[in-house]
Amino acid sequence: MIYYFTYFGTKVLSWLYFPFTAYQTSRIPRRGAFILASNHTSNLDPVVLGICSVRRLNFMAKIELFKGLLGFFLSQLGAFPVKRGESDFGAMREALKRLKAGRVVLIFVEGTRRIGNETPQAQAGVGFLAMKSGVPIVPVYVKGTDKVMAPGTKFFKRGRVYATFGEPFFVNDAPTYQEASQRILDKIYALS
Repeated sequence: MIYYFTYFGTKVLSWLYFPFTAYQTSRIPRRGAFILASNHTSNLDPVVLGICSVRRLNFMAKIELFKGLLGFFLSQLGAFPVKRGESDFGAMREALKRLKAGRVVLIFVEGTRRIGNETPQAQAGVGFLAMKSGVPIVPVYVKGTDKVMAPGTKFFKRGRVYATFGEPFFVNDAPTYQEASQRILDKIYALS
């Protein structure tokens, strides 16, 4: 109930502040588990992807957010906590469990927001999830969210947002988790 109320409320908010265009949404599988792998430049990214996707998303959020009412709210939206800056095997187990249950897990391949012209760096976690689960990866490139809600700000600035979805693919033949993650990151940025 909270998820759908938030979904429609966010659609209205988007119409007012950040109208979005989603390209190639037909590439999103209508059933079965997959990893939605995205770039990350703003706290607005999971919100935009949630309203662009025809499927309900599960996603990791930093553990610091899971306090009090906000933590309850995030849990209702499909979020689960991850400890940043270290290998969080509990978060990885939870992601695998949700994939095994046929759900969609949204992962930001860079692990944290990329600011400005920083060189994108793939984190090995998404490669681990992709290879362990064997599910397809759907790359998506989000553009414009950093202009609407820049890092460090708490308010919106009106602007257009775009999300381009790529073809589902697999990385089961990658020699390492890091190489699998790099292939995923390359597919994301090929959509830019």
